[in-house]
Amino acid sequence: MKEKNDDIGTIISGHESPSPSALDFVVYSGTMHRGMFVELDYTEGTMVCLVTDVVKSNRYFERVESVKEFEATGSKLFEQFPTQEWEFLVAKTRPLGVFSETFIRRATFPPSPGTKVRVASKKTLERFLGLDLEKGLMLGEIEHHDVSVRLNLSRLFQKHLAILAMSGAGKSYLVSVLLEELLQRKKKDGRLAVLVMDAHGEYRNFADPASDPKYKDFSSNTKYVKASEIKIGVPKLSASMIASIVSSMSGPQKRDLDKIFSKLQGEMKDGLGPFDFNAVKSEIIKSQDIKDVTKQALIGWIISLEQLNLFGKTDNPSINDLVRPGELTIIDLSDIVDLKKKQIIVAYFARKLFNERRNNRVAPFTMVVEEAHQFCPEGASREAAISRSIIETIAREGRKFGASICLISQRPINLSTTALSQCNTHIIMRVTNPYDLKHIGETSEGLDSRSLDMITTMRTGEALLVGEAVNYPVFFKVRKRFSQDSRHEKSLEQSSLEFEELKAEAKKEIEDLL
Repeated sequence: MKEKNDDIGTIISGHESPSPSALDFVVYSGTMHRGMFVELDYTEGTMVCLVTDVVKSNRYFERVESVKEFEATGSKLFEQFPTQEWEFLVAKTRPLGVFSETFIRRATFPPSPGTKVRVASKKTLERFLGLDLEKGLMLGEIEHHDVSVRLNLSRLFQKHLAILAMSGAGKSYLVSVLLEELLQRKKKDGRLAVLVMDAHGEYRNFADPASDPKYKDFSSNTKYVKASEIKIGVPKLSASMIASIVSSMSGPQKRDLDKIFSKLQGEMKDGLGPFDFNAVKSEIIKSQDIKDVTKQALIGWIISLEQLNLFGKTDNPSINDLVRPGELTIIDLSDIVDLKKKQIIVAYFARKLFNERRNNRVAPFTMVVEEAHQFCPEGASREAAISRSIIETIAREGRKFGASICLISQRPINLSTTALSQCNTHIIMRVTNPYDLKHIGETSEGLDSRSLDMITTMRTGEALLVGEAVNYPVFFKVRKRFSQDSRHEKSLEQSSLEFEELKAEAKKEIEDLL
């Protein structure tokens, strides 16, 4: 590549170029790729543009009928005419803004045709994009530029983050890189506590000791919790929490249940100890103030909750033990099939964390929710979206209290618009579904149709960063991670071989025994 200050092209006149929103230039030196940044001198400083497309043209090949006729005779155009001398490479760009030593502003007036264009320098890009070179989280590099994507922690997480991509585009790999950066952060730079709601058990490798010295070991500051072993303490519940699970509960029924909980919680404070749902049912039956019809409904709902095998006398594990600065807690939901049970777990942890953080009893945190469209669905009934309300609440209000949420989804169209619109930073990887693309375009500020078109052609591990974390959209390549591979990152062939090997070993053991 040419030196950053070398001219590589010249602005040309076109149907819509040059204008404050579109600029084309002919490339006469070096190469040019879609997603690169270029700069040029402007009346108020330096204009920075994003290359959205690159087109080759050749006058000799413009008329289809002439090319067909000539080639049909057996002659070759490139042998008879100087075709290479008439080949042009034209880059189409979107002006992002104008950069000077003191400020960045949007372009409002077009540069003149004939203006020289340069590849954007490293110094210009770092300052123009607002990267945090000293303490930023290092997620990757801008392709074709020697620039590391280092993002300020507050700008990335304080107003929430969404990671959107189709299956197989590299979401889990990117999240692993993000977790590594958070776990390696120094105390003096400010650290977050991290809680991952892991729908498929993809991040358990962080809790396992490194199997090879080439991998970095994060097990010492990672806790792993199997969702099937979680118990929610009944004394920590309230009638409101139960009503959020049982959507058909009426106001009077909720008030009656609230009185029962208040009575039992008061007795617990007086020394009777924690209680379970059996005690709640017993108090409902003994109550003289509750109508028989209401008693039957309340007991029926309590029994349905007992059948989930999720509730006990005390919390296990305790929320306060799970949320510590610079540490990661993984809640592995993969061993639970019942979606309602998963939603209850997510809702309880999210609500408890948010309330504790508002009272400054736990560290500032980010809660990472995998398959977020399952836990915060758009358009679903309240009973089918138990955890949606608290996730939307954190998305709306969390930034004021240091409570952050990171939503990860492969179906953004099914994700709550309320929650997604409150995520001020989006990292978008390859998406091809037209409905998802349309939804992303409507909820991601700063994206135009040309950037959306680029999303469909991105390779695995490439990402588009847009929103609060950077001043302008950035395409980048995710860096190589340091942690060991996830247990799920196996090819179909490898999984098949391992299965057959296990079957062969089991058969041999039986034969040896006989």
